[in-house]
Amino acid sequence: MVVNRRAREMFGFEAGELEANPSLWMSHIHTEDRDLFSAAWNKLVSGEKRIACDYRFVRGEKEFWIRDVSVCRDAGDAAREGITSVYVDVSDLRRERRRDRDEKRFEQMGDIIDSMVHGVKNDLQIISSGFDLMCLTTGTEVSDYQSLLESIQRISRTILDLREFFSSPEPKLSRASPKAILDELVRDTQTKLRRQNIDLRVRCQGAMPLLRLDWNEFRKVLGQVIEFAGFLLPGGGQLDLKIAVQEVDGKHQIALQIGCASATSLAVKENDVFRPFLKVNGKQAGLGIALARQILGRHNGDISFQKPDPRRGLFTISLQAD
Repeated sequence: MVVNRRAREMFGFEAGELEANPSLWMSHIHTEDRDLFSAAWNKLVSGEKRIACDYRFVRGEKEFWIRDVSVCRDAGDAAREGITSVYVDVSDLRRERRRDRDEKRFEQMGDIIDSMVHGVKNDLQIISSGFDLMCLTTGTEVSDYQSLLESIQRISRTILDLREFFSSPEPKLSRASPKAILDELVRDTQTKLRRQNIDLRVRCQGAMPLLRLDWNEFRKVLGQVIEFAGFLLPGGGQLDLKIAVQEVDGKHQIALQIGCASATSLAVKENDVFRPFLKVNGKQAGLGIALARQILGRHNGDISFQKPDPRRGLFTISLQAD
């Protein structure tokens, strides 16, 4: 191992210190980023020619982001065989990106809060009218109590979702199979969907790798998407969940597709699905799908929606498998 002067100055190592003990490098990588670093270098050791990853490096009180670009040199030349690594301090770039994200979030805040206040006012009006009706009449229908309960639950959920949307919690990461989590959620929601005359089908194509995610948040994402899909099928219909591993640009991804099919046209436009507090077939979607997209973004994932034809909708959730 050879470490040049500029690299020693950048990372704070004495001459010969890292060469004598290469394991020192891992000890200075932020604990939350060590799995990412190990996975990238395992690819290099397994034959990949080039890797690039960003991670935090900690030295004393100093913590900064670096971009590690490592390349395997020509193995046909024994004199040059090995790995060359170049490091760039990308802390400023990271801060700029975070500032841009924060600015966009604050731009959203006004519209979201206005929509939230309007929705909460409507629910409070329903609750107030419901209590007034109960006081004036001797017999109260079960449906009246149900309407009150749904309004109270909506207000409570809106407040919790709003807090998470603007102040995301620290993720609690663990390894699990997305198929196992999906099966668990299907068991929990199947009865409710049957009452809505929605036929739920699940297909898994191939073996699923273990992913390191906050699985409580992943359950929330799937729950929000399935609930929204239910809103699109007020007269019942079919819900198809398909999960598979795909290769995109040389990298493996988990692709989870949630398709809904109705006998009538779906009452939503493609571009409106991610709009907060969208009302669909008389149902208030709240922050649902917008929050799901934000949660997936925190895990380097994404979600999209398409309408292949007026009676079918397709959500696609993508997660990095490597």
